[in-house]
This record gives sequence, C-alpha cells and structure tokens, in this order.
Amino acid sequence: MSMLHDEDDDFLMEKKAKTGVVLGLLAAVSAVVLVLLITFAVNKKPSKDQAPLRKLEDITTEESETGLSGLEGEKRTSDELSFWHMYDEDEENSTYVPTADTSGKDDKVDEKFVPDEEDEEEVSENSLDDQVRARETVSENVFDVNELTEGKADFEEIISRVPANSRYEEGFRTEGIWKEYALNGRKTSYHGIDISSYQRNIDWPRVAASGVDFAMIRVGSRGYGSGKVVLDTSLQDNMRGCSENGIKIGLYFQSQATNVVEAVEEANYCVGAINGQIVEYPIVFSSEAVTNDSYRTENLSKQELSEIASAFCETIRLYGYTPMIGASKKQFARKMDLAAISAYDLWLYDTDEMSVFPYRYNMWQYSVTGNVDGITDPVDLNISFTDYAVK
Repeated sequence: MSMLHDEDDDFLMEKKAKTGVVLGLLAAVSAVVLVLLITFAVNKKPSKDQAPLRKLEDITTEESETGLSGLEGEKRTSDELSFWHMYDEDEENSTYVPTADTSGKDDKVDEKFVPDEEDEEEVSENSLDDQVRARETVSENVFDVNELTEGKADFEEIISRVPANSRYEEGFRTEGIWKEYALNGRKTSYHGIDISSYQRNIDWPRVAASGVDFAMIRVGSRGYGSGKVVLDTSLQDNMRGCSENGIKIGLYFQSQATNVVEAVEEANYCVGAINGQIVEYPIVFSSEAVTNDSYRTENLSKQELSEIASAFCETIRLYGYTPMIGASKKQFARKMDLAAISAYDLWLYDTDEMSVFPYRYNMWQYSVTGNVDGITDPVDLNISFTDYAVK
C-alpha cells in the first residue's frame, strides 16, 4: 500500500517540473519578440513631415556658423559648441562679454571681462590701464589730486578764478625718452632735467648731446626737522658743466620755511650761490610734503604757505631773475591759495602719463626715473612750455 503511494507522488512531481520548463521557454520567447518590436519601431523610416538626419559633410559653411538648419530655437555658433556652453546662461547675470576685435590683424575675439561686484576690488588693483582711463577724466568742477601710484582717487574742487590749463593731450607726443608739445604741428616745448648731488658725477658733453635744453639745479634745502639750511655739494660743478656745454641753467631750493623771514633767507641763498653764472631759467621755491614723518610746514594754512612762497618769489624778482613755485598737484590744491600765487609761473610735479591738473603750469616734471646718456643714476625729466632764455 505505501509503495503504490510513493510511485504516484513521483509521477506528479515530474509532471510539474516539465510544465515549469515550458512556461519558462514561452516567457523568454515573448521577451525576445517584444525587443524586436521596439527596435523596429525606433528605426522605422522617417515620415514626409519629419526632417531626416544629415551627415556632417552635408552641412554648408554658412549653416555651421549660424546654427544647424532645422533646429529652430536651438542655434549655437561654432564657438558656443564647447564645454562652457553646455548650459544656457542667464544673460542678465552673465559676466562674460565677448567683443569683436576690429584691429584687422586676425579673426580672434577680444574677450573682455566685466567684474561682478565682489571682484571689483581685485580687478581695480591689478588693472592699471583701467585706473588710468577712469582717472584721466576731469568733471565740470573737480579733479583728482592723487597720482595713480597713490591709490584711490581723491577729488578737489576746481577754482574758476585761477587761470586754467590750455594744453591738452592731443598736443603731446613722445620722442625717444622725451615728452614734447606741438602746436599746429610745430614743437613748442623744451627738454629738461633736474639734478642734485644724488646724480654724482655727470658727463656733461654726453648729456648735452642727448638733447637736454635746460637743467634745474638744486641750490640746497632746509631741514624739515632742524630748520638748518644745507647747500648742495654739487651745485658749482653742475652749473659749470651746464654753462660749458650750452645747457640753460635754472635753480631750485627745497623749502621748509615757516615764515616770510625764512623765505627771504632762502631766496638770498639762491642768488648768492649763482657766483657769476648765467641763470636764464627760473629760480624755484619748491614745496613738498614729507611722508611718514612730521615736518616743519605741515600745519601751515593755505594763506600762510602762499605768503611764504610769494615772499621768496618777490625777493628773486627784485634781483632781476624769474621766480617760480614748484609742487605736486596735491600740494598746490591742498596747501596753497592758487589765486593768491597766480602771478607766478608754476612747476608741476606729476608722474601720471597725462596730468589732470586743471590750472596753468609752465613746466612739468613728468618722470623721476629718466635714463639720460651721461648720467649713471635715474634722473627727473621735465618739459618746459616757455623758452625762458628769450622771455
């Protein structure tokens, strides 16, 4: 009885196994058929309303530059088909502005970067050209008294009653190491240097051959702390070198006078030091601030310093020489009453490529790092708009 029961169970198990195999085969066949149907549907021929895919070589040059034909709303230039243009940019927030290069040298694009607000400080520190463009503009009533090397702009009001500068950028040109000014195409300026004992030994024949017309020679200076007057040890040698080589002579004194008595004293030192030499260019009251230290004249008012400068100039004029006042544009604007000294010629110290000083000046020291043949050390370069030898 038990043996018959076991045989029936074995038969049923074998039948179930065969049935499972058949069902598995049917499922596999169905899956294959489904894949074939999907593949056929995807790869069917395009209808008449659908543009066929095109080979790359069939696309014209014009289409490659203006966008693939038939892809309206998705046009990309050849430059845009790169990693950086995989995603559309928000034009309003985009900081990348390509500008066409119109120089004609090549077809490259001049890519200019417009900084976000957080980048402005870094760009302004590193882009000197941008600073020059921004700071060469003088508005209706203010000008920048700082030079580019002094950092941010610092504006001062322009005084209308002070004689205005009438020489503009268009008239300036560069010839070798020299800055020149031309009026109606004719040069109306003169090359100059200013020197002291810091230039040490000077080969004056070579200096004259380099094109120097005049030299402003330091007579001496007053100590900004002690108030003691010290004469320049190279004064006589420098005057002799100029006169023997046809270079016109001018003189300057670095003043720290705190009253008119000291100013007259400084003027007398200058005239006394001439010692028979011919001085055709001005004798200058030079006023400069002292950086990183206190100095005798720092607390003088505009009126006081202007009276001191005038006392020096009037003393020079009494001796029959031409007086002049020299200073930076900041010193002129902040420390002097320009209307009160308007009767005197001005010597401007300003190393910017083009000065924005709005008032009339007759001489301009435009470089303190000049390289003149015959002088080993760097020397200041000047331009004079007046030939004082024939004034």
